[in-house]
Amino acid sequence: MTQLTISPRFAGRPDSASPGYVAGQLAKLAHSANGTVVTIHTPPPLSRPLDIDTESSRTGDVHLYDRELLIASARPAEPFDALVPPVGFEVAELASAGYPGFTEHPYPKCFVCGHQRDKGDGLRLFPGRLDDGTGRTACPWVPDDSATDADGQVPEEIVWAALDCPGGWTVEHEHRPQVVGRIAARVRDVPKPGEHCVVMGRSLGSDGHKTYVATTIYGPDGAILGQALATWLTLRD
Repeated sequence: MTQLTISPRFAGRPDSASPGYVAGQLAKLAHSANGTVVTIHTPPPLSRPLDIDTESSRTGDVHLYDRELLIASARPAEPFDALVPPVGFEVAELASAGYPGFTEHPYPKCFVCGHQRDKGDGLRLFPGRLDDGTGRTACPWVPDDSATDADGQVPEEIVWAALDCPGGWTVEHEHRPQVVGRIAARVRDVPKPGEHCVVMGRSLGSDGHKTYVATTIYGPDGAILGQALATWLTLRD
């Protein structure tokens, strides 16, 4: 059994880690050609060692524990299609200027979409809603050196994080705070620092307190870097 300690830098909500980032960490251990499905059972805590169990399951599942409390579980995904049609980088920039989180945000210091993060700290992805009736969001992403590992590469868990919030902002996240309950993602490639990428989100409908979304990341040449389907859960008062 190995351990994972999540730095406060990767917080989503103030007291817990970004679900997409945590999912990406587990996906490295449960990876398959079709991607990985990760369920977040309870908010992942920060700054303390969490146990990763890869041995007790015969199906290739991976479990993350805080002592005896199950935090998250990951398993190989079945084939899925989650492509959101893209817009150009300039259109994504225009959409991002209207990011609703600038005026009201439940988690303004979120690693992924928090506008109160400094450049070089958070990813600062600001998805704006397209006014075209498609239920899509779009934002630019130009990874800088702060998004890279010791080898100067953007790691897969950062791509997973980028696949997280742009889907959630397809609904009125500013008025109805939600969190990721489950995310299935496949990372085909990672961007290089400085590349002009576009992250797209799309609403797939809702069912009670559950909202279903898709996200896709496109590279500067239009190639698909990553795709995800996620279930967001509305926080109850």
